[in-house]
Amino acid sequence: MAVMMENENEKTTKIAIISDLHVMAPKLLVNDGKAFLEYLNRDRKMLRDSLEILQTLVEEILELGPQLVLVTGDLTKDGERVSHELVAEQLQRLVDAGIQVLVVPGNHDINNPDARFFDGDDTTPATTITRKEFAEFYRNMGYDERSRRDPDTLSYCRDVTPNLTILAIDACMDRLNTFVSRGDARDHCKTGGSLEASTQQWLVEQASNATAAGKRVIAMMHHHLVPHFHMEEILAAPYMVDQAHQLCQRLIEAGVHVIFTGHLHISDIGQTNMKEGSMVEIATSAAVGYPCQWRIASCNTISGKLHMRISTLNSLPTDPDFGERARKMFVECVPTMTRGVLTRYWTEISQAIDKYRDKHPFIMHYVNIPDTPEAIAELLLKHLQEPVTQVYITFAEGNENGFDNRQIVEQLIDGVNSIVNETVRGILKPLFKLIMRLRIYSTFRLVLRSILEDLNDIGTGHETVINDHTAIIDL
Repeated sequence: MAVMMENENEKTTKIAIISDLHVMAPKLLVNDGKAFLEYLNRDRKMLRDSLEILQTLVEEILELGPQLVLVTGDLTKDGERVSHELVAEQLQRLVDAGIQVLVVPGNHDINNPDARFFDGDDTTPATTITRKEFAEFYRNMGYDERSRRDPDTLSYCRDVTPNLTILAIDACMDRLNTFVSRGDARDHCKTGGSLEASTQQWLVEQASNATAAGKRVIAMMHHHLVPHFHMEEILAAPYMVDQAHQLCQRLIEAGVHVIFTGHLHISDIGQTNMKEGSMVEIATSAAVGYPCQWRIASCNTISGKLHMRISTLNSLPTDPDFGERARKMFVECVPTMTRGVLTRYWTEISQAIDKYRDKHPFIMHYVNIPDTPEAIAELLLKHLQEPVTQVYITFAEGNENGFDNRQIVEQLIDGVNSIVNETVRGILKPLFKLIMRLRIYSTFRLVLRSILEDLNDIGTGHETVINDHTAIIDL
């Protein structure tokens, strides 16, 4: 098909943005059974449909005819070579149609110990890929000679038009993944993101050079740079890049004011303001899980405006009710997801609890926090399952401020009250219940408001609400 090239008069580039494809090669499921069901119960990904989801997205993008497609990481279920082969094959269809495709890796994509074949009750290791192999698989999608490459990571800088530059940032920590098969104590895949000082400096130099040459610069990264709710950097640290505030400040100074991300499987636009300027982060929902959304942008490099709209994948060729099925799975997975997240991040959670206990020993003497992830999960689900599910759904869908959330807030507060009643003990229980409530509510209400009212920079003079589905953003 013919792809419309950039209009030299308007300098407008049409961009499609997709994220978190998590494609699972069908051959990885040797025989259905307990092992695969247990994996599915840990998350809300529609893995059985993942290849068809990507194929459908490719068809819709071909029909749209953009000049550029950005893919912000987690291309595969768990970095299996056979899954990367299918993803590269599908994305190549876009390249063959004359569309530029640029990808960055996500935390699932490289050197992953969770790459497995599923055979009834058992699993066996599947071949994962190295960083070098990732660049080879996606050579035509950002890793060829037309990009300027960071020598230490899979980050690169690409001039996609004479007036627009994409800064692709790789903050993944797969070098620290551990494998039992390699003699480590456990299989563990690092979820968080971090950048060495040398890579940060390289990114800043690339952005500064492009800005000095009169180009608009848009960044893309799998991990978050801007919080999408109050205290995300603490409450959901693995989803934020380390030292996000400092990196954000440096990129703003270098002329970057917009970044596309994924990772948290939400459709949300976050904004933060600093004395150096503002940064808008556009997080895109996972294609493989509810709400199964992707984005379309029109970038005008003369006016400096980025027009955004969202598109939802509600049906597949083999399933016209796919969207409803994905939502049902989302709701049903909340209990198992809660248990899975607490188990997966128990080391980090227990360290945070111990740190708070050391800082406030007098208060924590009267608080009986369960000492296993399973027990904490049961406590949370007992008191908070229904309202948390509703909050999670509205947060994932975006535009939370468009709903009347007062009943959800009341349910959440009642649930927290019940948790405090159950965990605070001793003869001074009434006093410490009050202290705990004051400590919890001051933070809890800010977190809730930032999510349910869709507020950015909550509690500051820059507090704003941005439409997560349709927005006009300054570059």
